[in-house]
Amino acid sequence: MSDGFLETPDLEANLLVVGSRFEDSFSFKQCIRSNAIIHNYDIKIKASDKSRVIATCSYRGCPWRIRASLCSDGHSFEVKKLHPTHLCPGVNRAGNKQATTSWVAQEIQDIVKRNPDITPKDISNNLESTYGLSLPYMKIWRSRALARDQMFGSIDENYKLVPMLRSELRKRNSGSHITYQCDNNNKSFKRFFVSFKVCIDGFLSGCRYLIGVDACHLKSKYLGVLLSANCLDGNNGLFTIAFAVAESESRKSWEWFLKNLSEAFCCEIEHLAFISDMEKGLGEAIKVIFPKAEHRVCMRHLWKNIKKFFRCEDGQKLQKLVWTAANCFSQHTFNANFEEIRKLSPGVYSYLSALTCKWSKSTFSQHIKNYYNTNNMSESFNSWVEEARSKPVVDLIDMIRGMIMEQRSQRKVNCSSWKGPLVPCMEEYLRDITTTKDHFLIRQSTPSKAEVEGRYERHEVDIENHICSCGFWQVSGLPCVHGAAFIGSKHYNIWHTYVDDHYYTSRFASNKVL
Repeated sequence: MSDGFLETPDLEANLLVVGSRFEDSFSFKQCIRSNAIIHNYDIKIKASDKSRVIATCSYRGCPWRIRASLCSDGHSFEVKKLHPTHLCPGVNRAGNKQATTSWVAQEIQDIVKRNPDITPKDISNNLESTYGLSLPYMKIWRSRALARDQMFGSIDENYKLVPMLRSELRKRNSGSHITYQCDNNNKSFKRFFVSFKVCIDGFLSGCRYLIGVDACHLKSKYLGVLLSANCLDGNNGLFTIAFAVAESESRKSWEWFLKNLSEAFCCEIEHLAFISDMEKGLGEAIKVIFPKAEHRVCMRHLWKNIKKFFRCEDGQKLQKLVWTAANCFSQHTFNANFEEIRKLSPGVYSYLSALTCKWSKSTFSQHIKNYYNTNNMSESFNSWVEEARSKPVVDLIDMIRGMIMEQRSQRKVNCSSWKGPLVPCMEEYLRDITTTKDHFLIRQSTPSKAEVEGRYERHEVDIENHICSCGFWQVSGLPCVHGAAFIGSKHYNIWHTYVDDHYYTSRFASNKVL
């Protein structure tokens, strides 16, 4: 069976003979309906109770008839009598009454399970190619909804399980921050927040304090959004801190989410940063709940806004200037590029100057040790939970819980094979910068300080304090090419002492992180 397609009916398997056995009466009735559709005739159930099922052809005078009875095991049904011959004309494929909503739902369960978001049009195409059926759009839509309910449970019933879910998650995850909120007026479900203690502990003890926050749309009957807070572990892997289901993306829902995140931390974090797209109300919510935190805007989305609202004769040059300014680590080089932006597009210059969130690396905190200015971590999370987003709220939350658990287990397995003092991504980074073909002239002034001159620039380096005038080392926690050139010239083989300890294998392997 291939993804997205119905299995081709097995005509031999669907042939009915005296002695054929079925798991129950439902399976028997499903089979005779499928046979009727495959062979293009219509039937009707004349009798159906706990002990027997009798079906005849719907066409008056046709002798086709079948009877199945309950077996001694108390649940199986066996064909006892059968007149297999039809003496009737076929029925119109579009009008075959056997293609009920229930029958279609049963037939499409496998493809809906593999792809809960499959469109009614795709289902229609599959039914037509497999059975020759041409069914109304709404019948297919209702069949898909029924198939989802049969597999995942009714969404309405699912919401009733929310209090039980919270109780069970709290019992099994002591110390975790798990809560939900109902509408004050009609007491209906509104929001559900989850932050497991192991995730909070791992973030506080082993991750850099840059949190990507984002919202993505859910795809179940009542829609809503999935809010999330993610960061990167020492090996630059996705690390989920918290997630929540909410009715919509707004300042109120973001304030509620961030307030719960703050409570989950159980402490005030001195140096904290958030990065986000241009979400509705999020900037204001961060200011209210985390007034001391740095707020960065994702540069990809910022550039999309600039392209949308501003026109420039030389758009390519403007794009290059904006991205160069965004990726500057030193204030001096940023100022030079920003001045060029002012000359080329005063409107963009004013727009960027008025932003309250940070977008250039030259302004990023040197305490966070993370220089990212795009929110890739949130996009990775949204893609990671793609399948879960189609499920009812209880199943969605439980699926993400399981995914986080499996991710932590795999992270522990991976870490057990690391032999060096630094995580693999850092070892690769150091190999790259120490094997560069660039040549540097080094003028040493003290054992730890030097002037490092390349082809186009000259920088002051202090390897004892992990400082370079280019700014990269201070913001990232990683030696820059200038620092690496100076360290390499001294033939030191203790590179890990010049790297922020978030990249140490020992810190990554601590129980709290894993």
